[in-house]
Amino acid sequence: MKTLLSGVLLFVSLILAACETTNSIPYKASTTNIIAIQQATGAKGSKVSVGSVELAPGVDESPLCRLAGPIKVSPGKTPSQYIKEAFIEELFAAQAYDPNSANVVTATVEKLAFSSISPASWTIGLKIKSTTSPNGYSASVDYKFNTSFTAYGACKNVADAFGPAVQELLKQVVTNPGFPALTGGSVLASGSSDKH
Repeated sequence: MKTLLSGVLLFVSLILAACETTNSIPYKASTTNIIAIQQATGAKGSKVSVGSVELAPGVDESPLCRLAGPIKVSPGKTPSQYIKEAFIEELFAAQAYDPNSANVVTATVEKLAFSSISPASWTIGLKIKSTTSPNGYSASVDYKFNTSFTAYGACKNVADAFGPAVQELLKQVVTNPGFPALTGGSVLASGSSDKH
């Protein structure tokens, strides 16, 4: 009878564990990214708005993690919403965001995957473009983080690492040589603003 009771309790525990979701810590803008944005927008002080951040076909927005169910990167937000809001936060902190700007930046998440076993990592790929740079460019990151022996601990680490992974992804976006053109800040830098 004791063995049966123990088995039932173990089964119930596994079911409850499978229903758990894990949430990452809130996003925080990076000083490095803010400075890079300010340098890219130049003396002209170009500002952009942010349009859609969508998933490419075949990209799973709710990847599963072991027995802990789908990873929730932030309460009430999908990964693409999280990336969009993080980018807006970086732009806003750099005084380069204007929701009414005619230069609209859009992005497509081309890759979104993680590994919760060692070496644990988030792999995120983004294609980004804007009104002033319709061809845009791609940026990606393979962000490494510590894992855990337990499923719950490992999956919590996956969720908690998403914010820093997005911060690193946005660093790749804003330090890319194509970013000034994306924001319209390259006009002054190229000297073309003097040619009328």
